[in-house]
Amino acid sequence: MVVTACFLILIASLFVGAFTEFYPFNMGFTFKNFTFNETAGGIGSFYNSLKMAGLSAVFGTVFVFIYAYLIEKTGGFGTLRKYGKFLSLLPMALPGMVIGLSFIFFFNSPSNPLHFIYGTIIILILANILHFFSVPFLTASACLKKLDKEYESVSDSMNVPRWKTLMKVSIPLSMPAILEIFMYFFVNSMVTVSAVVFLFSSRFRIASIAITHMEEAGSIGQAAAMSLLILGINILVRVLYEVSIKLVRRSSLRT
Repeated sequence: MVVTACFLILIASLFVGAFTEFYPFNMGFTFKNFTFNETAGGIGSFYNSLKMAGLSAVFGTVFVFIYAYLIEKTGGFGTLRKYGKFLSLLPMALPGMVIGLSFIFFFNSPSNPLHFIYGTIIILILANILHFFSVPFLTASACLKKLDKEYESVSDSMNVPRWKTLMKVSIPLSMPAILEIFMYFFVNSMVTVSAVVFLFSSRFRIASIAITHMEEAGSIGQAAAMSLLILGINILVRVLYEVSIKLVRRSSLRT
């Protein structure tokens, strides 16, 4: 209860800052802090963050699950699979700052054929997927290890393509883990600063960076309001995740 109270006090401070004229000098109630200054990105930065987090979650979930499936459920290439597993854990040891700087050095070079993605939403999505890759990979890997290995053996003996086994057996049985991976990518992409702070452009600003700019400009109330929006959308995603998990488990019990 004490720990919970400490967290609630922090969240309450956001409400106080977001709905007061100028904390702590003018404590009058107001909604004006939610009319964000366009110089810091405005409300558009929040919508940009939603778009970035949603796309990072979709593509990240698909890539992580397929990658984990290839490592855990395919035979052969033992050495290659070991290196793949090792590299999948490497991002856990890399600070986001290192990832952001390495992306600058790699993609900012005009001689790089992928230079065109620099300053776009694509590079932010790639940075988020790489930054948060390790934990979703471990989640997917642990889930796939629990599945019976005989599923693939039976599909091979019946001459059923592996992709059908993946779509009709592995994915439905792994749906709770897939939803958890999606939620993890989305929530962390909404609040991340360390990697994307080096990669965002003036044409595509995001909410987490806008908060730091608002705070630097002295707009504490607007920074608190933007933080409250991010907190609210992340809580909503968490609630939807819990509801989806219950529906998936109820459906699996029926079948």
